[in-house]
Amino acid sequence: MLKGFALYFILSMLTRNPFLALILLFVIYAVADKAYFGFLPDFIAPFKRNSRIKTLLAELELNPANADSAQELGVLYFEKRNYNRALQFLKKANEKVFNSPRLYLYMGMAYMELNRSTEGKQALDQAVGLDRKVGHGLPYIYLLQYELKRSNHFFDEIKVLEEGLGSFASAENFYRMGVVYKKQGDRQKARHMFECAIQEYSYVPKRLRRIHRKWAVFSWINRL
Repeated sequence: MLKGFALYFILSMLTRNPFLALILLFVIYAVADKAYFGFLPDFIAPFKRNSRIKTLLAELELNPANADSAQELGVLYFEKRNYNRALQFLKKANEKVFNSPRLYLYMGMAYMELNRSTEGKQALDQAVGLDRKVGHGLPYIYLLQYELKRSNHFFDEIKVLEEGLGSFASAENFYRMGVVYKKQGDRQKARHMFECAIQEYSYVPKRLRRIHRKWAVFSWINRL
């Protein structure tokens, strides 16, 4: 933080324009973030996504039976966090496409985000049943959250889900798992998961560390 203010002060002195200095500071941070950290979102991605949505909606208008377009629309709306709209198109795709792990994954996650847990669990169980690798551990995180929220949750089921997620060990998955436990008030288990995330990051090859670094940083902050 202090270094940021110092850099801003230096840029202000050099440019003699506080507003320009602020812009330059943001550009410098954005370049550094892209090279080393990955905290900033991709500002172009929403525009690309919206453009793709318009194209797919036009395709569906011409051919309402196009299940591939409907499924892609469902995924894109999920990414926009418009879960009701996502379900609308995912259900439409499900009328034509059967036994698609990816389709059931997004349906399950959308249901879970809308607090329709029973339907969400059913869809996620179908996704994992068809392909346990689908989502690279995401279904297990949602299912673990579902199980922990139940007043009469089963410890054996929780252990199975933890082991299932352990097959997809990554800093991100351990961090997300820690967040789930933290929300449920189990700070000891949450801290353990955050420590696992930091340890997992230490194994990541240097060329890939930028992709995983933010999860290690978030885990370090949450562990405090």
